[in-house]
Amino acid sequence: MTLRLEVPISLAGLEAAQDAAEAWAEGQGVPPALVLRLRLVVEELVANLVEHAAWPGLPQGEAPPPARLEAGFESGRLRLVLFDAARPFDPITAPEAAAPSLDDDRVGGLGLALVRRMSRDLAYAPGQDGWNRTSLFISETH
Repeated sequence: MTLRLEVPISLAGLEAAQDAAEAWAEGQGVPPALVLRLRLVVEELVANLVEHAAWPGLPQGEAPPPARLEAGFESGRLRLVLFDAARPFDPITAPEAAAPSLDDDRVGGLGLALVRRMSRDLAYAPGQDGWNRTSLFISETH
């Protein structure tokens, strides 16, 4: 069974997506370590949309279209695909964030590094239909 969700671009949407993905994965018999990785990867990908994404042509004050999240579990690994209508952003070619020092008081900035570390076969394609597609696999052996 494949999970298909619409994810509002908001903190509440992020939390609801994490909860729905976790419940789906547990219902599919996904091992707990993979469920945790799924929850973290969903958090980082959606949080980047909430915090950093821009929607060209979106009128001021109008909510962006929800992202679409799909997940599947086969052969011991999770497949995750996120579709969004934000300005194209390739997480593969984005520069690595510098590791924070003990004196650094910034919060965040390491989400993409976490996604890269917890996934395999990370792929991105800007959609000709206006939707970006980010896909990856999560397994216990990564």
